[in-house]
Amino acid sequence: MRISKTAAAIVCVAALSACTTGGEKGNPTPASPTAGTTGSDQSNEVPARPKSLQLDSVDTCKLLTEDQMKQISVLSSQPENLDLVDGKQSPACHYSNEARYIYAVGAVTHDGVSYWLKGAGNVTTKVVKVADYGAVKIELSGGSGFDCSISVDVADGQQLMVSYIPMTTGEKDQAVLCEKAEKAAGLALATLKTLK
Repeated sequence: MRISKTAAAIVCVAALSACTTGGEKGNPTPASPTAGTTGSDQSNEVPARPKSLQLDSVDTCKLLTEDQMKQISVLSSQPENLDLVDGKQSPACHYSNEARYIYAVGAVTHDGVSYWLKGAGNVTTKVVKVADYGAVKIELSGGSGFDCSISVDVADGQQLMVSYIPMTTGEKDQAVLCEKAEKAAGLALATLKTLK
C-alpha cells in the first residue's frame, strides 16, 4: 500500500510537470496573469539572489533535518527521480506523513526558475520571496486542492523545487497548500545554505 501512495504522489508531481511539457511553448492561456510580489507590481522579475547555492551534488533527502521534519510533521523520507521541469529527470526526495501528505523536494539543475515565467503550460505563476531568495509559486490553472509548488532561484540555471501534495481529499484550500509548500521551501533553503 505504501508503494501505491508513493506512486500516486509521483503522478501528482508528474501531472504538474506534464502540464509544462509538449505543445507550443510561449502561447499559454493562463487562468490569471503572472503577478509580482507587491500590490500593483505586475512584473515577473525574480529578485536578485544574495548568493549562488549550487545543487549539483546535493542529497535532497538531507535538505530537511530531523528537527525540520518535525516542524512540518513528516515521518519518513525516500529518494526519487522525478520529471519536475521540461520532462527531464531531477533528483528529489519525498518526505511523507504516511497516507496524509507528501512534500517533494527536488534539485533541478538543467533549468532555472525563469522556465516557469515563460508561460510554458497550463500553470498560474507568481513571483514570491522565500527568506531572502526570489521564488516562483506554481499552481495548476483552474485547479484547487491538488498541490502547490514553490521554485526557489538558487543559482543560474538551477532551482530548488518544493511541492506540497495532499494524499486525502480533506485539504481543499489552495492558499493553505501553498503556505505549507512555502514553509517547507524555506526550511530546505535554510539547510542548503549550511551545505555550501
